[in-house]
Amino acid sequence: MKVTRNQPLLFIPVIGALLYLVFGISWISFSDAWLLFISDDVQQLSLLQTYKGWAFVTISALFVGFLLRIQQRIVDSLSHAEHQFQATFEHAAAGIAHLNECGQFLRVNQEFCRLLKYDESTLLNRCFQDITHPDDLAHDETQLQALLHGDIDHYSLEKRYITYDGQLLWARLSVALVPQYDQQPRYLIAVVQDISAHKQAELQLQASELRFRTLLDHTPSISVQGYQPDGTTIFWNKASETMYGYTQKEALGRNLLDLIIPPAMKNTVRDVVSRMARTGIPQAPEELRLQRKDGSEIPVYSSHAVVPIPMQEPQIFCIDIDLSEHYRQERQLNFLSRYDPLTQLANRQHFNQELNRILRQAQETQQPLTVFLLDLDNFKNINDSFGHATGDLLLQQVAQRLQLYSQETRLLARLGGDEFALMYQGLHDEQAEIDIARTIMNSFQAPFIIPDHGPILIAASIGICAAPRHMDNAEGLLQGADAALYKAKASGRNTFSLYSQDLADQVREQLLLETRLRRALDEQHLCCYFQPQVDFQSGRMQGAELLVRWIDPEQGLIPPNHFIPLAESCGLIHRIGQLVLEQACFVGQHWRQQGLPDIRLAINVSSQQFGQAQFQTLVHDTLMHSGFPPHLLELEITESALLGDEHSVIDTMQQLRNLGVRMAIDDFGTGYSSLSYLKRLPLDVLKIDKRFVDDLEFDEDDQQISQAIIQLAKIMKLSVLAEGVETAAQWSILQSLGCDSYQGYYYSKPLPKDEFVLLLQQESRQPNTPLQEGASTSH
Repeated sequence: MKVTRNQPLLFIPVIGALLYLVFGISWISFSDAWLLFISDDVQQLSLLQTYKGWAFVTISALFVGFLLRIQQRIVDSLSHAEHQFQATFEHAAAGIAHLNECGQFLRVNQEFCRLLKYDESTLLNRCFQDITHPDDLAHDETQLQALLHGDIDHYSLEKRYITYDGQLLWARLSVALVPQYDQQPRYLIAVVQDISAHKQAELQLQASELRFRTLLDHTPSISVQGYQPDGTTIFWNKASETMYGYTQKEALGRNLLDLIIPPAMKNTVRDVVSRMARTGIPQAPEELRLQRKDGSEIPVYSSHAVVPIPMQEPQIFCIDIDLSEHYRQERQLNFLSRYDPLTQLANRQHFNQELNRILRQAQETQQPLTVFLLDLDNFKNINDSFGHATGDLLLQQVAQRLQLYSQETRLLARLGGDEFALMYQGLHDEQAEIDIARTIMNSFQAPFIIPDHGPILIAASIGICAAPRHMDNAEGLLQGADAALYKAKASGRNTFSLYSQDLADQVREQLLLETRLRRALDEQHLCCYFQPQVDFQSGRMQGAELLVRWIDPEQGLIPPNHFIPLAESCGLIHRIGQLVLEQACFVGQHWRQQGLPDIRLAINVSSQQFGQAQFQTLVHDTLMHSGFPPHLLELEITESALLGDEHSVIDTMQQLRNLGVRMAIDDFGTGYSSLSYLKRLPLDVLKIDKRFVDDLEFDEDDQQISQAIIQLAKIMKLSVLAEGVETAAQWSILQSLGCDSYQGYYYSKPLPKDEFVLLLQQESRQPNTPLQEGASTSH
């Protein structure tokens, strides 16, 4: 800038030279004439000539000194200007570089080197293209060409440089072209400012805004809308499109009041929006019923946020949650709390409530009321044979058929499982109740048509209890009907029974017995007796069957036929079965460790226990924990346990056989299994039922049946064992028929563990000779 300010000084020497020339010519031309005018004395004139010469020299010296002083001032000024330029260039807070038109660096300052982490010499051998990020290079070169062609006089842009260590530097670049001067080529001046922090903040802000918008826009169940204070829509996410039916394009720019606010609410909403914008305080969250595009109502939980914007009006955001599903679930829960979802009938809770209400009204009007409790016979077989889906279809058809007998004065409910309840009013005597029961039972004579399964026949048992003749409260009516139903089932099913006091006593006794049985299991009052199984040929004990016994501290020994059916009906049979299995494995292993002979231990497995998915796991784990050899464990199952899914039964038995466990069919000949089915089962033993052995010496049919079973077992390569052998005649006949082994009182009754051990020890000391007829009766 000083060079520019002192530029007129450059012309002073020229002017001085011209003045000196004019002065010299004038001095030479007029000085002599002036001297002659002053004096004509030759001596004086000579002296004046000498003075004139000294004056000329002095004036010339002064003039030259003046010119040299001016020249020094110019040189000093230029030197100072160059020093200032150099200092400014080197110490500027921004990076500065000079480049030729090809982009090669001509000079760079310290800040430029610091920003890019290059030393100066390295940069001077490079072009700006070498250190520019590839994605930003095209735009930079386009702007440069426009500058070189004179289309623009400068340009600025944001770009990324690649520093010496490979990092990225965000910078703001400003470029200007210095025109050609004094035969010097034109060059580019580039000014670079580090904007990395600013760019990072900008990118973070953009990312934050993107996350915010993405979150709001893609939250599927929360509608978010933004409004200006006048109600103009400025934001509308995808959930709003779904909830209200307007697309984002349709909604933006329109007024909130015209979009989703019902006419009756418009004035109120307008005031609320105005107040929120004025005060900055959002409206308290509340439930509202707003309006969809199609005019339908939608329940929402609505809350608001007021966002202040500097130097602008605030923005109001509304967050709506669709409550339609909530209300639907509420209605569904309300329905499920009162009705059965499968049959759409009243459930137990609703039936009890209605029964109490109607019973109070009936008592006030002295009207009789009767409860019919209905249970499908052998419904479990349907589920086991055809699957639960078929069972559900059957229950639905049963409900539809029963609805024919449920009019306005009657109540029908599904209490659970395959149990239904009907309530009738106005039946004044037992005959009317019997007629209703027979009518319902007759309706079951027609088959139920199940898709893909054809017709299915099923019967029902019914228990009847009336108020006020039998009971005077709802709970008593249901208990009485349940007692009557229990009797109907015990009478052979497919029948009905009316309540009586005897039934109540029986039910009460069963409940008490169940309670005592649970206590007996907890207090370990159940134990196992052992009945020997003897080989016909050698006469020696080859195994024993474990028979569960209940030793009650008060009543003593309670027979199994008193509590096993109860255990099966109340689910305790699983605990009892596990107890017997553990006794067999742990006691049997204990005997082996004491050196007693290895014998097979057989246990009965109930159909319920065998049908459990975890049964084979239970057997495996018990064998592993006890160490008892699997081949010494024999599982006895009845033919009724085989009536389930054929593939499942065979798979379960095969898994047990794979463990090494022996499998036996108990009470063979009393079930309904076909021989084609039995031959596919992985079996080891057939057991002849005691009923065929009892009259063996008198009944020829029993002898033929026993003979057929033995021959069948031989054909199937199975061992056969006879149960309940009590006399020598029975023993002799079975031996002659080729039976392999037997058990029964003829050899020994079931013995407690300690007594059986003594028998086993005695047996181990006897010689291995066949037992003579009747020789073991002393046992």
